[in-house]
Amino acid sequence: MKSIDIQKQKSEWKRKGWSIPELRGGKQEWFNIVTELMKKIATTSVADIGLSPELESTNTSYPWRTYVPFLKGVGLVGNRSGILSLSDIGKDFLKNPSKWQLACLLHDKYRLVGEVLEILISSPKTVEDIDKELCREYCLNWANLSNTRRRMDWLEVLGLIECVGSRKWAVTKEGKRALEEWDIVTPNVVDMAISDPNEINITPPPAEILELLSKLNSDPSLQNKRNTYNIWVPSPNRIENLRTIIQFAFERVTRSELFNFIEEEFNLKTSSVESMMPFLKADGLIEEVGRNIYVATAAAKAWCESNNDLDFIRIIHAHKRFVGEMIRYANQVVTRNDVYVQAKKFGINTEKARWIMGFLLEAGLLEETQYLHIKATPLGAKFVLELPLMEVIPEYPAIHEDSSEENTEKEFSLNATADNKIFEELKIAAREPMARGKASGAAFEESIAEVFNHMGFEAKRIGGAGNTDVVVRWKDNDGETITAIVDGKSKSGGTVSHGDVSDVAIESHKEKNGAEFVAIVGPGFSGDTLKNHARKKGFALITDMELIDIAKSSRILGLSLAEISLLFKVPNGLAQLTELIANKQREQDIISLVVTTFKQEQDAMGSLSARDLYFLLRRTEISPSLEELIAAFEILSKDEIGILTQIKKASATENTTYVLRGERHCINRLRALANSIEKGLL
Repeated sequence: MKSIDIQKQKSEWKRKGWSIPELRGGKQEWFNIVTELMKKIATTSVADIGLSPELESTNTSYPWRTYVPFLKGVGLVGNRSGILSLSDIGKDFLKNPSKWQLACLLHDKYRLVGEVLEILISSPKTVEDIDKELCREYCLNWANLSNTRRRMDWLEVLGLIECVGSRKWAVTKEGKRALEEWDIVTPNVVDMAISDPNEINITPPPAEILELLSKLNSDPSLQNKRNTYNIWVPSPNRIENLRTIIQFAFERVTRSELFNFIEEEFNLKTSSVESMMPFLKADGLIEEVGRNIYVATAAAKAWCESNNDLDFIRIIHAHKRFVGEMIRYANQVVTRNDVYVQAKKFGINTEKARWIMGFLLEAGLLEETQYLHIKATPLGAKFVLELPLMEVIPEYPAIHEDSSEENTEKEFSLNATADNKIFEELKIAAREPMARGKASGAAFEESIAEVFNHMGFEAKRIGGAGNTDVVVRWKDNDGETITAIVDGKSKSGGTVSHGDVSDVAIESHKEKNGAEFVAIVGPGFSGDTLKNHARKKGFALITDMELIDIAKSSRILGLSLAEISLLFKVPNGLAQLTELIANKQREQDIISLVVTTFKQEQDAMGSLSARDLYFLLRRTEISPSLEELIAAFEILSKDEIGILTQIKKASATENTTYVLRGERHCINRLRALANSIEKGLL
């Protein structure tokens, strides 16, 4: 291995990206496809990347847009005035195209290319062996072999490794040359902190991103307008995965083209991709420039071209609350729970705070000093000084959630088609007062009642002059009947203003129906006057999308009516409900992770304890605490469930061991019981 100093290794690691973009076609054709594409770009003006080039090197040709992410990713092409053109690197490559040149470019742009060779040099290994060693040595939590396999496919295609039988691979003569000439990053550098602030050089942001920060700095009112939308990104290496998505949208793409690319690139369902869209748009990464036509924003393009994770953090800080503020808060060591409490003051719930924290950890701006404790790194402490921060925490932060689940692939619905129809009708009627050919607002009022009934409330549409739109009733934990009235506001413009609400009429309707609570449901609410007035009067403001999100969660997570009814409480009921949903979702995620881990490890380890799983799972994205794992074990070992069977009781609960048994029987029994109960209620 070529010897390089520690500081250079640090720089190399930070500069490179994670995810090698896909190149469509048979892998043995890859090099010829790249060379032929480069020659066509050199001789032909490629303006419409929706067209497919004619290629002699493959029987199947795809549109230019499927090839562009790879060509741009390795630095071979750029875009000038809407025309694809060769970069200086591309021109040099095309003078004498060789597999060695392309291999050097891949190693220069992406992490763990040459490092795979370093692992293989000692002895032949299988893909699985290499993946395990990479994950162990470089502290990775890759969920499958795809990242390792793509690197090895390229190393094979470019002649640096070869198969030697028994599914094992070895380094070739060219591979040994690479190890002699390439800079290889050793595992000890990955977690090595930079202690001297003078060593830290922060590259200034590109002009497009600097403009975002300058606006935020010059106009303090923009601070409160930063969003609090949900975040969802495919894992692992989420920042790099986002970069891959944005690179695909450098030129205009249709919604279906963008969805197809993301689904195929990350093996996702359409529902998961849909859950990303509000985040991508609200955080300034893509924009809709026509009906269902998207393109990367200028700032996002600048980030992809700079290949600097700090530019990504700058962009989301300009659009989302509690990004830079989280770094500032972690100036000294703080617990994760302390951060979550602080996040709520900015209108950010625990789950969103976890996502933001994940980005900051991935970008090297935060570090985990010990389990469940974080602190700003020297880089983070210096970086945050350049950000315009929210100095005054708003007394009543606006909670504006989008309708997506944090992980929609986990959604469970007994009748998804019927549910989605109810929700779609509500969403349409919220913005079309005359929906379904009914009188103004009638369809929306009917849909509101239907959604509340769907959640288990007793809801009835009243309507008409002199009365409320919808009456909702339920029993509290003491068996007392509670009543709320709901005023529906369907607005074609998409927002309800102060002038649309008559508090005199609402108070009259409240008294007439003996209601304890009042809610106003609409597509959106504009202006601080309405929000402040509603808070003063105790009127809950709920968007149609928030109501849909809550209804979905009520089914998925089994929320009680007492829990759902938090949405009526002012001023913090909606925030409390959002937090409760996030905690219950985390509980379900941990239960799934426990069962999965038992399936994977039980044969090798026999019985397992909560402490065993704590050590196995502490580096995962969820990273459950010991207390959370003990709670999950208690649930799964209850007689009513019984999927975990106790084997050896210990004096310390966390050391009591269990085995996973009869899981299919357990699932069928619980499902049959649920179906019987539901049948009896029909």
